[in-house]
Amino acid sequence: MEEQDGPGRELNAYERVLAEDRRVVREMLHVSIGGAHAGLAITTFIVALFAADGGAGWALIVGGAVAFWFTVALIAVVGGGRRGRAAITRAYLLTFGWASWL
Repeated sequence: MEEQDGPGRELNAYERVLAEDRRVVREMLHVSIGGAHAGLAITTFIVALFAADGGAGWALIVGGAVAFWFTVALIAVVGGGRRGRAAITRAYLLTFGWASWL
């Protein structure tokens, strides 16, 4: 009996462990739109703190860094093939989705 390739074949023990590890990592790194909204709120609060404590200059630097990161993420997402609202949503998740991990 020869081995079967493709999605219908049964995984060996090593492949089952790898598949489980990948599933755990995917769940661990999953970000949600709610987490991204929280990240935006936290970032806005931090920029406001910089504005109150350090003046408008520091707030512009920190806000500009966040805007630059969003722009780079948007360019990368568009380069990956997404367009329109899907590209903006993915760039938003890439920029502010870190709050899902808090």
